[in-house]
Amino acid sequence: MAEEADITPKHWAVLIGINFYVEGRCLQGSVRDVKTVKQYLEAGRTPVDISILTASSPSDPSSRRPIEEPALWPTRNNVIKKLKRVLEKAKRGDFVYLHYSGHGTRQRGERSTHPAGNLEFVLFEDDEHGCSYLNGQILANCLRKMVRQGLLVTVVLDCCHAGSVLRAGRVQGADIRSIDYNPAVGAASLQDLDPFGSDNTLRNAQIPLDQWLVNPDGYTILAACAPNEKAWELQIEGGERRGALSYFLVEALSALRKSGVEISHQSLFQHLHAKFHASWPQQTPMRYGNKSFSFFGKLVVAPAERFTPVYRTESGHLCLRAGEAHGVHKGDEYVVYPFNTPEDVASRVSGVSVLVRVETVRCLTSDVVGVEALAVNQVQTGWKAKLVTQLSPWKTSVRLTASAFSQLQWTEAAKQQRFLHICVGGDDTKACLFYVKLNENNDKFEIQDGLLKKIASLPEIPLTMSGASDRVMDVLRHMATFKFFEGIENRMPNLSFRSSFDLDSIDRAGASGVFDVRHGDTWGFRIENRGARPLYLAIFNFTPTWRIANLVSEAGGGDAVVVQPKGEEGSGKEEISLTMQVPELLQNKGIRRCQDIIKVFITSKPTSFPSVVLPELSTLDAPSNRATRGNDGQLLQFLSELTTPFRDRDHAQEFWVTRNFIICTAMD
Repeated sequence: MAEEADITPKHWAVLIGINFYVEGRCLQGSVRDVKTVKQYLEAGRTPVDISILTASSPSDPSSRRPIEEPALWPTRNNVIKKLKRVLEKAKRGDFVYLHYSGHGTRQRGERSTHPAGNLEFVLFEDDEHGCSYLNGQILANCLRKMVRQGLLVTVVLDCCHAGSVLRAGRVQGADIRSIDYNPAVGAASLQDLDPFGSDNTLRNAQIPLDQWLVNPDGYTILAACAPNEKAWELQIEGGERRGALSYFLVEALSALRKSGVEISHQSLFQHLHAKFHASWPQQTPMRYGNKSFSFFGKLVVAPAERFTPVYRTESGHLCLRAGEAHGVHKGDEYVVYPFNTPEDVASRVSGVSVLVRVETVRCLTSDVVGVEALAVNQVQTGWKAKLVTQLSPWKTSVRLTASAFSQLQWTEAAKQQRFLHICVGGDDTKACLFYVKLNENNDKFEIQDGLLKKIASLPEIPLTMSGASDRVMDVLRHMATFKFFEGIENRMPNLSFRSSFDLDSIDRAGASGVFDVRHGDTWGFRIENRGARPLYLAIFNFTPTWRIANLVSEAGGGDAVVVQPKGEEGSGKEEISLTMQVPELLQNKGIRRCQDIIKVFITSKPTSFPSVVLPELSTLDAPSNRATRGNDGQLLQFLSELTTPFRDRDHAQEFWVTRNFIICTAMD
């Protein structure tokens, strides 16, 4: 029993909340943020070792000290002491949670290696300045050391971490969580820049925000806002002030705990994104890093279907967070379920599911109406929609040759697929993109391209294999989905939006428009934002093994790369470099040349594309447990319990375009 206790993962939490700043603008909700988090953690079944440091404003306006005892003040020394304690006592496999609510600032000038300045957390100090700065490098060093020890770390930053630190215009019932950088405080905070004894690669250098936030190694960050935005604390119902991220986070976790739903970091992020979109669109939460574990619960089993979030606008319209860029069409039908409906639901659930139809399609969102007028009134922000009828005219045609059709157990329902049109019979006048036939030995199904050449990257499926017909359908469905998203483009883009940026490859293409790259070399593209608003880039690789990978997410960067307009935040330019390789799976089959398609979605607002992601299409001659239907680690679940007075403002400024690059990689 003692041995079992020793290997049971322990949970650790360091919570930092600062309302009181002697010389700066005091906040009202930061201490309440972390105390609410503490209450949530203490109410759970899993014991958590909690350290909390807070600075509450004193009732005497002339006082320079918070009301807490000095040992509980969020000073630089106390914060580092608490983090070191976790490093010393936590063991491999333990979970660590860090939460910071307070002011953030940016250091600019000679010591800054990022155009917009390096991130600094503003702590309380009982000295002449009344505060100190904990810069991003120190926190990054600490987090990396935790990861090297095998700890699983989650960080929540409810402060201005990436936007301008200049004061914004006041919003009634809200206040910004950033202050101007004070060089005197910065100079006083330079002591001991490496308190965690990190390796030399991190010494004597500032780490740009984009480097340590967007590419965290082994830990996850939930940040309060996008790089161009401010983090706010809001006046919620009842008059209390709370940080927007902290409020939505705790409300979401509490609702999920009541329902018994366990989620991953990515699911939690999608909850937050949906709530901000509907209730506080001035601010967009960001997720960076590893999404394969969760401090707040176990990972859910990857479901077999994808869902789309649903929310209500201020005017009461019911909307999907998906539009033209996601392949939505007018007339598409969805079944909408409460957020806590099991993810493997295969049909309508009596009394709780509602059938809706797409009425208006915009660039990134769509309006839906109820097919059952009365039932649709029960749908709330946070429900999830499953596509049941898709009216897209863009379908991949596949012909079943007579030999193959005679061996397959088809039903009419099997032919009616979302992106797939199956041709059967003797009419060969219609050209198809793919063909299914029996191989030369008449013992396996094989799939050919439009020129009737066998596609080497696809499996041959034995006729005698159990479930062979289903396996063929899985492969065809996967291929059709792949080709559908590969072909998505905005044929009538907003001209003003399209002219607001330049996007080109770093290297020139050949006459055919194909970029030739040697195995192991790099290829890349650059984008310049010439407009006045940020751009959001979702980057996907359509691989030769029929996988669609979200390159930004897999690199730990959340859903998109944010490209700021030219100005004090930066040059307005970004370069993306990729190392191209012939996959080992193809090399093992003697294939030394392959083709990737890099597809870039450029949008005017943050958006996610979970339905685009597909796993690698297995070449094994065995069933793959329907894995070809997609990697749903980004599957959306949403909350219906959350209500706030802040509602969606409008759907203005929804623009999008795509750009495809064809990369031919060769080992010869």
